[in-house]
Amino acid sequence: MLTNLWYVAEWSNAVKDKPVKAKLLGQNFVLYRDKAGKVHCLSDVCIHRGGSLSNGWTTERNCVACPYHGWEFDSEGKVQFIPSRGEGAPIPERARIDAYPTEERYGMIWVFMGDLPESERYPIPEFPEYDDRDNWRPVSLDFTWKGTVDRVVENGIDIAHTSFVHPGFGYPEMADKNKIIDVEKGEYWGRSSNVLHPPQLQGNFGLMKFFRKDKQPTYVTPSFYLPGHCVRLHIKVNSWMDMVIFDANTPVDENTTRSFAIQVRNFFKYPMFDGGAIKRTRNVFQQDADIVEALSPNYLPETLENEVSVEQDKFMGAWRQIRRKHIEMGWKIDTRAMKAYEGEKVFTIPSPARRTNPDLKWALDTVPMIGGKSDLIPTRSVEGGISNTQKQAETA
Repeated sequence: MLTNLWYVAEWSNAVKDKPVKAKLLGQNFVLYRDKAGKVHCLSDVCIHRGGSLSNGWTTERNCVACPYHGWEFDSEGKVQFIPSRGEGAPIPERARIDAYPTEERYGMIWVFMGDLPESERYPIPEFPEYDDRDNWRPVSLDFTWKGTVDRVVENGIDIAHTSFVHPGFGYPEMADKNKIIDVEKGEYWGRSSNVLHPPQLQGNFGLMKFFRKDKQPTYVTPSFYLPGHCVRLHIKVNSWMDMVIFDANTPVDENTTRSFAIQVRNFFKYPMFDGGAIKRTRNVFQQDADIVEALSPNYLPETLENEVSVEQDKFMGAWRQIRRKHIEMGWKIDTRAMKAYEGEKVFTIPSPARRTNPDLKWALDTVPMIGGKSDLIPTRSVEGGISNTQKQAETA
């Protein structure tokens, strides 16, 4: 699990007048709205006696109150009032918890999980179709996987598996006809252009079968973004029908992933067709989950020494390369180191205030991190004549 990235914590409409618990990166957080409607995110632990703030309430001070002793925490994580001491009493310097930047986009609450200054943060991925209601009709769904987020993202950008996992998207006998046309990648994103030969369309009361023939060449563009661990899948159904599936994949913990998914379409935009769109998209997620949740090992391998890749895997190689680069930058949480303290100690994700104010005193320790290249499994040659596994990951 990586820090210093934006992640989706919850749907916007789930946070109203009461605090809400959210779990990201294995840690608990509280989301609450102030009087102006702005959402705030804090660590979900009172540093007095460990109360869960998400079980508390919001106050006239625009704070969230602990249900145990009523301590009130403001949007910056500072305690503003201790009831047992009375109004105007001094507040201990260490009476603070971490607070995290938030933004609301696409009906989702995004939280920056890290301490980077704003100027150094990767942006939230663009999804322009969501706000263009004149041309696109959105539907949303929530899906939880019993699998690691890295495996979920890799599955989402893997076109080769569609011939075998998704009957509505491919035929096994057409697997060698599906082609990667092009691969692009940047510092934190990647995009692949592909042509597939799927079955005749189904759904929407039988109308879809008239809009694409069996095995008709269909252009599909999957993209991935490190912020939000987002996958964007653009499907050109035919010359005038387009569909985009955008999902932000949040690591709840190291073995659980929650997908916040939105599908938009520029055809059949009446509400009567929404139910079918949601059902088909959920079926696709479930078909993927049946495979991903049974993968061995559970985690995405750090090298290719125990795997064999071919040229059709080069886009997944781009995902692995970008992910690994940021692990080497020290962004990966050391979950193994934390297990020794399970149930005995509360950790927190480092927030921007810790970096901008290094002299502040804190009651909670931050999560331990993997240090960089020296902590990673060394690369080794693999079958196929490529001696450097990272080179193979990039070019396979």
